[in-house]
Amino acid sequence: MSLYTKIIRFLLRDLYARNDSARAETKSVSESLNTQLAEVNQKNQELQKQILHLEQQTSELMQELTHSQNYFQEIIEQSNEAHDLREERSEKRLDCLEHYRTETEKRMQSDDETTLGLAHRTECIEQALRECHIYENPLQLFNKKTYSQAGEDAILLYACAMLGIPLHECNYLDLGANKPIEMSNTYFFYEQGARGVLLEANPLLIPDLKNQRSGDVILNQAVSDKSGETVIFNILNLDGLSKIGDVSDILERNPSAKLEKSIEIRTICYNDIIEKYFDKKAPVILNLDIEGLEMQILQSMDLGHYRPLFIIIEMIPYSKKLTAGIKDAELLNYLESANYIEYAFTGINSVFIDKFQYEKFVS
Repeated sequence: MSLYTKIIRFLLRDLYARNDSARAETKSVSESLNTQLAEVNQKNQELQKQILHLEQQTSELMQELTHSQNYFQEIIEQSNEAHDLREERSEKRLDCLEHYRTETEKRMQSDDETTLGLAHRTECIEQALRECHIYENPLQLFNKKTYSQAGEDAILLYACAMLGIPLHECNYLDLGANKPIEMSNTYFFYEQGARGVLLEANPLLIPDLKNQRSGDVILNQAVSDKSGETVIFNILNLDGLSKIGDVSDILERNPSAKLEKSIEIRTICYNDIIEKYFDKKAPVILNLDIEGLEMQILQSMDLGHYRPLFIIIEMIPYSKKLTAGIKDAELLNYLESANYIEYAFTGINSVFIDKFQYEKFVS
């Protein structure tokens, strides 16, 4: 065998050996790849299962959410329907109430007009009978009017009638007169022929007082415990609240109250008024409404010599609301110590009667 042939055979055997080795290695790699591919496929299948499970849960959640939305939408629609129904019913009730209020006001207006008409006709008939000396009833107990804030003049009318005092003899001193007719405790007696003194510190109210109460003495002065002094009088925009001294408490309690201006005014005391205008004899009626200075004035009065038969005095503090269960104990105790009896309390003012004069009348 030639060398060349041997070399060729050697090379072929080596080539075959290498080819077998490569095939074995390729087979091993292929088997490894197949194993890895199988593992990947298995994981992929597991992931697919998880994805399907998640998709199923998501679908169930979406169904629950849709059901909840439909449920709440139904509740909202029912609530809106109920609200609309209640609103419709409320509007109908309001319409009914408005109609009822309107009809009631018409009836009240008709009743008021009828009452006023009857009262006017009654007054005309009584006046004609009095002029013909056929009918005499100066007291008018069954057809009496009241001009006071809480019927104080009607209480005095009854008391005077029971004591037998003619109304035209019921002279008066009104300290803090304010307006001539409205809320006046003395105008009723002025109508019956009585006369007196009206003292008012607010100069803006004096023209009306002089016009409507021309038969009375009108004094534009401030009552005080001493005469002849000059004091500051604060004028407020609301009726009956102007006063001497500090008004900050009124302004705080009532936002509608405004201080319009402050003026200087001369003072006069109770005793000097009695001596100068009543010939040193106390009037039958003393009305005291001076916004917080009542105790100061009472203590300055000579009640040993100048004792009114009746004293009307405000007994409650200023308030925008109804005041109940409150009364000025200091004023009450002082007047009781001065031998005055509280005859009546209207919720605002007390009517006191002189104990000594009362005992003389009833005896």
